[in-house]
Amino acid sequence: MSEEKILKELDAEASKLYTPIVAEAVPEVEVPVETELRQAIKEIYGKEPQLAQVLGIVAAQGGTATYALIDYSFTSNIRYLWAYAGGAWRNRAINNSQVAGIAQVVMNASRLDVWWTNNKINLARCWKKF
Repeated sequence: MSEEKILKELDAEASKLYTPIVAEAVPEVEVPVETELRQAIKEIYGKEPQLAQVLGIVAAQGGTATYALIDYSFTSNIRYLWAYAGGAWRNRAINNSQVAGIAQVVMNASRLDVWWTNNKINLARCWKKF
């Protein structure tokens, strides 16, 4: 698939998310990270056989990303991590503190594996080859 087609798919997926959002300043709302992390553990680590035995959880879909980016709006609280994996764009809404941490880790990684449910990223594993 061409890079142009992949980027057009990103635009289409982003439009679905952003169209209903008014582009005016919106108060920042903190995401309950602990709850989300607990849910991600339940949904994701089941994909790893050795962890499934320990945690006894159901697997989600996963794959290695070929593209990754972060949308950061200066006029609203839109912050999204995007990854192109498994032949489609997957995303996750993130807050300001998550942007600061994940952006550096993802962009410095030599490999990015993601797991998702209904195209919503639940876990990102960033690899660095030395």
